[in-house]
Amino acid sequence: MKVRMLAAMALVIAASVSLPAAAAAQGEDPPGEPPGGEEPPPEEPGPEPAQLSVWVKRSAGGGTAAFKRATAVGRLTPFVPGQSVRVRFLRAGKSVKRKTVPVRRVVGTEQGRFKLRSRRLTKPGRYRVRALKPATSEQVGARARSKRFKLRFPALRQGDRGRAVALFSKLLRKQGYHPPPGRRFSSATGRAVLAYRKVNRMPRTERATPGIFERLVRGKGEFKLRHRGAGRHVEVDVDRQVMVLAAKGKPQHIFPISSGHPSTPSDHGRFRFYRRQPGYNSVRMYYSVYYNRGEAIHGYDPVPTYPASHGCVRSPIPDARFIYDWVKLGMRIYVY
Repeated sequence: MKVRMLAAMALVIAASVSLPAAAAAQGEDPPGEPPGGEEPPPEEPGPEPAQLSVWVKRSAGGGTAAFKRATAVGRLTPFVPGQSVRVRFLRAGKSVKRKTVPVRRVVGTEQGRFKLRSRRLTKPGRYRVRALKPATSEQVGARARSKRFKLRFPALRQGDRGRAVALFSKLLRKQGYHPPPGRRFSSATGRAVLAYRKVNRMPRTERATPGIFERLVRGKGEFKLRHRGAGRHVEVDVDRQVMVLAAKGKPQHIFPISSGHPSTPSDHGRFRFYRRQPGYNSVRMYYSVYYNRGEAIHGYDPVPTYPASHGCVRSPIPDARFIYDWVKLGMRIYVY
């Protein structure tokens, strides 16, 4: 019995071994092999990977200078010919410039590089650059963003010249201060800075700091009139030591002054101008306009940053003629 079983198993094994050989003899492909004995075609290569980065070049002195153009620079690795990147400058999340720029190979490397210059940046706030590399058949897509950055506003001093000075003076005039137009920081510009500092209760100097420049760009620091409905008139704020020529409900010209010393204070109240006196008088008052029993607004030297007169309102000599010509007899003056 055992012999018969062993013989049957041997016949089954022999039959299974002979099947592939028979199939090969008849021209059939063995199971598991491609037809005709050919190798499978090679797989198509996929798009290249992409590593993207972007940053903003620092200007001289560090940071990003206001009123200049910022430059965004980026890197794409590896370099693949024909690729481009969409670059955006943003301020508070809103685009201030956007452009699609080509990626160029960095000589001798497998890296690509791109850059974009912004418009002149003047508004304070936080800026950032974003870059988007769209996906193509040659390379996958990628995104990147720079660190946030703020504008660095300049400090200005007497004798400085240039675009920044012209803008600074324009911003002062917009709020009613009285610097001259032009690109030069003059002594008159310094007096306007002093008036701005007095109005905003800052140290009483003529230093134009970056902080003051930024406040002006933001539209901060205006004088609030007490008598907006009084038409064309003059207001003297004894506490802050400034005089304001006002019209149409707004400050038109703001000047630093020196009012009466505590022992001889300027009278507070509402008055009208009643007499004019051009040139110098016997006590060195220059271009005077009287409003209250001998008290007047007039030019004088010196005009300290604190109350020092005998009751009058002193203004710097270079400003006195302008003030004299602006004021008319019968016009109101409010001293408080």
